[in-house]
Amino acid sequence: MEQLLDALRQIDYIFLIAVALRAATPIVFAALGGIYSERSGVVNIALEGIMLTSAYVCYKFAVITDSPWLGMLAGVLSAVAIALLHGLISIRYRTDQVISGTVINIFAAGITGYLYRAFQSQASAPYLPNISIEGLKDLPVIGPIFFDQPMLVWVMLIAVFATNVIIFKTKWGLRTRAVGELPRAADTAGINVNRMRYANVAISGLMAGLGGAFFTLQTVSYFTPNMTSGQGFIGLAAMIFGNWNPINAFLASMLFTIPQALAGQFQLFNVPLPYQLLSTLPYLLTIITLAGFMRRSTPPSALGTPYVK
Repeated sequence: MEQLLDALRQIDYIFLIAVALRAATPIVFAALGGIYSERSGVVNIALEGIMLTSAYVCYKFAVITDSPWLGMLAGVLSAVAIALLHGLISIRYRTDQVISGTVINIFAAGITGYLYRAFQSQASAPYLPNISIEGLKDLPVIGPIFFDQPMLVWVMLIAVFATNVIIFKTKWGLRTRAVGELPRAADTAGINVNRMRYANVAISGLMAGLGGAFFTLQTVSYFTPNMTSGQGFIGLAAMIFGNWNPINAFLASMLFTIPQALAGQFQLFNVPLPYQLLSTLPYLLTIITLAGFMRRSTPPSALGTPYVK
């Protein structure tokens, strides 16, 4: 216990938050993707599979073209295509949306695992750049946290605030919330319900695609099967915990990743706590969130209900 308290006194908490922010990036992207899709009324648990597919495509195209930008573009486009497939199955053919998402997750895990083994490569993908702003990164507290981070961390932060504005302050957001809450009333007002749902599902794929790109173009330079490790599901839990609000979902994602960052710090100080124990905390928090907060959260009224004109 004394060793644990001593470690807690020595931990660099600014560095801890900076590490947690990086770790939260793919989770936040998944949460934002879920917000766009579910605010419009479409359950999208396929985000895990979409992220995994994007991670693989980003890696392969970045290696082939020797460009992380083209790799990211290809990965995001593949993510949007799979999201639209989920939209087609859910919106047009009115299949159960949870089943559709589950099938896509299983398919993505299987196909990327097969392609990895069939076309295994030792080549490393080029990285997307880090954004390190001289002068600003030396500012106390905020400098190390925000001004010396990978590029996609900045994209994520911008996406959080942009999504908050889009969902709650724009006509697009009003229409999105309308088709997710009262689709028949929205249809009566002249809004094409299914078109809005397709568009928002495509945006959810875009967000998940950026989350997938983070794994292979920003964290490591290679692909391994199932490397997303359930972070798409953690993103959905953060979305629920945040009550389908982008800012709250971001804060919830940070809550999930701080234990991981803390585990790394404890290793530095040789704290006699198993690293694996702290590493499981995000998944335990996900279970607790889904079990305890689902009843308290208020999802869109028409979530999961196909609209028949």
